[in-house]
Amino acid sequence: MVSHSHRFHTILTGPRSERSKPKAESLLELERLSSRVKHANIGIWICAILLSLYALYVGRNLFMPILVAVFAYLTLRPVIRGMGRMGIPSGIAAGSIMLVMGLSVGTIGYVLSGPAQEILQQIPGSLPEVKDKLGFIFEHLETVNQATEDISDTADQENLTAEEKPVPVEIKQPAWTTTSPLIAGTGNAVSFISIAAVLLFFLMAGGDSVILSVVSILPSFSSKRRFMEVLVGVQDGLSSYLAWVTCINACLGVCIGTAMWALGMPSPLLWGVAAMLLNFIPMVGAMLGIAAVFFVALVNVDHVSYAFIVAGAYAALTGLEGQFITPMLLGKSMRLSSVLVFLSIVVWGWMWGIVGVFLAVPILIAIVMVVEKLEATSPVQEMINGTVGKNVPAD
Repeated sequence: MVSHSHRFHTILTGPRSERSKPKAESLLELERLSSRVKHANIGIWICAILLSLYALYVGRNLFMPILVAVFAYLTLRPVIRGMGRMGIPSGIAAGSIMLVMGLSVGTIGYVLSGPAQEILQQIPGSLPEVKDKLGFIFEHLETVNQATEDISDTADQENLTAEEKPVPVEIKQPAWTTTSPLIAGTGNAVSFISIAAVLLFFLMAGGDSVILSVVSILPSFSSKRRFMEVLVGVQDGLSSYLAWVTCINACLGVCIGTAMWALGMPSPLLWGVAAMLLNFIPMVGAMLGIAAVFFVALVNVDHVSYAFIVAGAYAALTGLEGQFITPMLLGKSMRLSSVLVFLSIVVWGWMWGIVGVFLAVPILIAIVMVVEKLEATSPVQEMINGTVGKNVPAD
């Protein structure tokens, strides 16, 4: 009875292997389609990122002050909200903050303008003296350049035949060009400061009206909640980072000013404030400071070794701060991959010049805060934080 029923079922439904074959083929086709969709999504994202970077590069004179104002607003938003809880209107709070910032910048500029002007006036007349003191370095460089030119000329003469004659070509470069990203990327300083300051004032005076208008456009409650979580995360990350970095840079400025005073450098206050401000520009600021103190020390003292001692002291203090103190104080909350930090500085410095170098780390922090609030981005987050492979259990 069982065998007859099984035979009858087989006749009606067909062999089991024949039924499972179309199902396996459909699953395989579905996997292939899913793989193609993933590859297409990756390509779309790559194209979108490249187009966005190109748009940011072309419109750098417009986007730079806007981004500076937005980052400054997110950093100062807790202060505005705190003043609002005290009963101070947002317009008065914004005006007070702008006034304090303007007075601070003006006071620092007025105090340091005298020593800075004296140092700048010494530069044109001290260049021959600097060249004489560094003559041993220039002699070695000239020897290397002369040897390179001799080798190149010998190779060119061997390659030329009797009928071939070199055609002299002269290329004249203009005395001043704006093709350099450090110059063209920053744009006009007056327009940059004006746009950033006015936009920052309106953002602070408007309070959360701009944020509420953006939230009202979002379609669902979950998207609105996700937007606010991302906004608060970026705000907290930027505020914490800039607060810590400002305190660290102020302490660094005090240490460098004291060291310059102990070493007998002129205007130690100027060097302390300059070191504090330059240290907001990652990597580049420290190199500029080292070069500046080396040049001034070379001009003011007869012994060349003294200039190397001054520059070494500056480099030692900035290196101690950058490699040990800052990572220790910021801790795991701001741990970023050093490779991505360097690449961010290179990319944004190439696109936006000095302003891009200044904004490279805040932009990377904002990206980290956004990634942390999005799902299915743990591999990206591990890559940004530099923890890929560290959490994998050992076999």
